Amino acid sequence: MRMLSKRSAAAGVTGLVVLGAGGVAWAAWHITGSGNAEAKAGTGVMLTITEAGLGGGGLTPGNASTVLLTVENSNAFPVRVTDIELTGLNSPARGCDAAANVEVLNAAPLPAGADAVTVPAGSAERPVSTRIAWDGPLRMVTDPADACQGAAFTFSVHLDAVSAAS
Repeated sequence: MRMLSKRSAAAGVTGLVVLGAGGVAWAAWHITGSGNAEAKAGTGVMLTITEAGLGGGGLTPGNASTVLLTVENSNAFPVRVTDIELTGLNSPARGCDAAANVEVLNAAPLPAGADAVTVPAGSAERPVSTRIAWDGPLRMVTDPADACQGAAFTFSVHLDAVSAAS
């Protein structure tokens, strides 16, 4: 009989614990909240060309040259360059008229593959740079003026790009 009373006591204590926990849950207040919030989209930052030049031996008669561009991205998302345009070709060398001696071929295809023209995400504090090698946008004519030998040429570069975030 003694064993039965220990079991009864244990069952009774367990029942009280369960009822007590249920009572606490029933007695707790249910609270909710609401409010208004605002989110603002960021603003894209222009890409910066930190270096532009020619690959190989530079411009030579009858040959197209590779233009090498180092493009810097301060945006918090990667960007893919979709178009490059060269303008304002000039040479300060006396007797070397840039427009008469070098053709600008802005229709030259961009490097193949998205990775070749994608600049990874950066930030204002830590911009990220990528080097783009664009084959063929400048070609020296087959019979350039002798004054163009060793001449320097300057040009402006304009890039169009889109977000490459996935």
